[in-house]
Amino acid sequence: MLLAGPPLIIMAMEAEAAPVRASLGLEQAGERLHPMFPGLVWATPKVCLAVNGIDRRYGVDSIASQPAAVTTLHAIQRTSPSLVISAGTAGGFARRSGFIGEVCLANRCFFHDRRIRLKGFDRYGDGDYPVQDMSTVGTKLGFRMGTVSSGNALDAPDVDIKKMDLTETIAKDMEAAAVAWICEQFAIPFTALKVITDLIDSDKATADQFSRNFAAASERLGEAVKELIYMISNKGEINDIRT
Repeated sequence: MLLAGPPLIIMAMEAEAAPVRASLGLEQAGERLHPMFPGLVWATPKVCLAVNGIDRRYGVDSIASQPAAVTTLHAIQRTSPSLVISAGTAGGFARRSGFIGEVCLANRCFFHDRRIRLKGFDRYGDGDYPVQDMSTVGTKLGFRMGTVSSGNALDAPDVDIKKMDLTETIAKDMEAAAVAWICEQFAIPFTALKVITDLIDSDKATADQFSRNFAAASERLGEAVKELIYMISNKGEINDIRT
């Protein structure tokens, strides 16, 4: 199913989304996607953006895979997008030449923490979801192409790191694979755009790195999303992502 709507950006945290909305001129108030869920959407003819929203029980951003899947489902139904972009911050790896503030664009997308050691279910757990070939666009923009891998924890135990090493992950997040799964069900092109806040293989604590670098990384994310949307919408590259 090939849909003709504008690109749709899916995001988890409001502090990440605010710079992106500012860069795209989405100044109006967001609209609820569903009365029973906190997700919000900003929709225009050129670009749409949805955020998971604030969890009504805990009062924090609805991060990780479940809210991402629900928000993506509702946003696709609302906007009929031609492309879905999971955008946000992520962890990276110094041993794969990653650095704080690096912009990464997906060419593969996995779950690294769904370990189901049963025949057939192991591949289902991994995911390895379809990712739109954006290599031409990524190269032109100077973004790094590579694997984005998702899991529902901020930390990364050795078993998860081993999986990310096997898939040569360059960006570890908590949402992209869930968004990719929903896109696969609708046969809608998917990619993920991530900016690195912390290096997983650093001797510094992940939470400390994240807190220190989050604001700057989110600002860079706003710039990177604008560059990507401009490229695919105004420079003729939109044909590349719809084939």
